[in-house]
Amino acid sequence: MAPSDVCLSEDAVQVFIEHLVDPLLPAKASVQDNPTPSQQKLVANQVRSTVLLYNYYHRKQHPELAYLPFNEFCKLAVVLRPPLLAYMQFMQNLNEEELTDVEKQLSLTEKMIMEACDVCKCLDASKDAPNIEGWPITKVSMLLIDSKKENCFLLFSSITSGVWSVIEKGLDTSSQSSLVEKGLNTSSQSSLVEKGLSTSYQSSEVTSGSKQYKKRRVIKKSAQKELKVDEDVFLQVGYSAVKEATGINNTDIMLLESGTVYSESKEKAASRFYIMQCYRTIN
Repeated sequence: MAPSDVCLSEDAVQVFIEHLVDPLLPAKASVQDNPTPSQQKLVANQVRSTVLLYNYYHRKQHPELAYLPFNEFCKLAVVLRPPLLAYMQFMQNLNEEELTDVEKQLSLTEKMIMEACDVCKCLDASKDAPNIEGWPITKVSMLLIDSKKENCFLLFSSITSGVWSVIEKGLDTSSQSSLVEKGLNTSSQSSLVEKGLSTSYQSSEVTSGSKQYKKRRVIKKSAQKELKVDEDVFLQVGYSAVKEATGINNTDIMLLESGTVYSESKEKAASRFYIMQCYRTIN
């Protein structure tokens, strides 16, 4: 890493920590401090967002900056904010042991940093967009706009403290195994409910022989039914999340667009994204 890159990386990470993590840290702290479980969870979540901001989004705008792996990010974070050492279990014993057991040796904050680094490495800031084909859909996200398409509804501090975000809801992946299929990974695609099956499931080839033709029809029908079931589940979860956040029923909402995008929640995970228009007043 060139010296200039180090400086730029430090500056960027410091700004992100200042905005996201500093409000949760005491003015003076030491390694002997013992943060409560709730404090550990809050700080860990904020530091995770810092990793995502630098290692993916900031580097996407500034590709000359180096990716900071787990060890380097932890070291830099502690140098920039010594109070964070109280939230770092492995960093306190860095010179005494090697990392062999993530569950036992890492604190919650360190686990979150490692997880975020894995997510960023998978998304790959050097690419225009990640290839999410084959990734499981683990949550739904909704952008709710008003009837005039002038304003949108956002939640404050629902995911990251101090940050506005769209409505999100995790999926129970144990009851469904939907994977992102080829052709379903763009946010501009219209709803499957309205337009039916993606063309990647439709055969453009007519083959001779009744047995082969029938087999192709059965596969197509099965795939269509499976996608329709998954999409219905996704939409119901989405409508439920909107009602929970705003009190607005799905009868007052029109679905405008839908698509499948990458998710930051987990490595190699996707999110079903909806743009919805509400005809009631959004407070």
